Amino acid sequence: MLTFDLEEFDIPEEYGQKVSETEQMQVTLRGMENVLSVLDAHHIRATFFTTGHFAAENPALIRHLAQKHEIASHALLHSPAHVFRESDIMESRRILEAVSGQTVNGFRMPRLKPFDRAALGRDGFRYDSSLNPTWLPGRYNLLGENPLPSRTDGLIELPCSTTPWLRFPLFWLSFKNLPLRIYAALCGFTLKKRGNLMLYFHPWEFADLSAYTLPAYVKNVDGDKLTAKLDGLVSTLKKRNAAFVTCNAFCDKWEREFAGQE
Repeated sequence: MLTFDLEEFDIPEEYGQKVSETEQMQVTLRGMENVLSVLDAHHIRATFFTTGHFAAENPALIRHLAQKHEIASHALLHSPAHVFRESDIMESRRILEAVSGQTVNGFRMPRLKPFDRAALGRDGFRYDSSLNPTWLPGRYNLLGENPLPSRTDGLIELPCSTTPWLRFPLFWLSFKNLPLRIYAALCGFTLKKRGNLMLYFHPWEFADLSAYTLPAYVKNVDGDKLTAKLDGLVSTLKKRNAAFVTCNAFCDKWEREFAGQE
């Protein structure tokens, strides 16, 4: 499962740099061009966890994505200044379904922050992908969580992938900062041992970020170089016979083949 958090480029706010909403949208859109160039070249489908606000501001893009890819919810707004409310979940879903024409089955919380997952079940979602079952100082301490797909609170939980040993996270920062050969090897090992792989990135990473005051580990590599790296990752995984599916399609397979083994 290749997944992308399709959101406003608001990460500079975490480091004290203000970026206008127009510019936030434009950076993400530039990155999307590069992401789609890779997905189209390899004829693979992905899941885009999209904020309701981004979808409302860019409906043509969402309609285009929905012709081939899955649209899922990334709540209403991604800004760290926004105070999350439970009503954001349904408002986001309403916007996404109206714009995309798809039924929205999945949800991912911005920044993978804790929230009441039971609310998703009450609202009729099928799956959640807001769990990074690893340990990162100051961010996550979730080594006690199940790293495998499971059913929780009436939902299918699709955790972001970590390696079977040491729970090393295979999230976007690992992809950016590890050499491709090492990252791809960890992905291949995890896929072989666990039978599935859930990777997540952000379209804005694939734009040129040189103008922004961000830590090197956040913005290097970016733009065309990171796009080439994504292409290399996909090519390597295809050589390992990886089958790329959307999150919802994986849930179909998991319910058929694995649910009885819980």
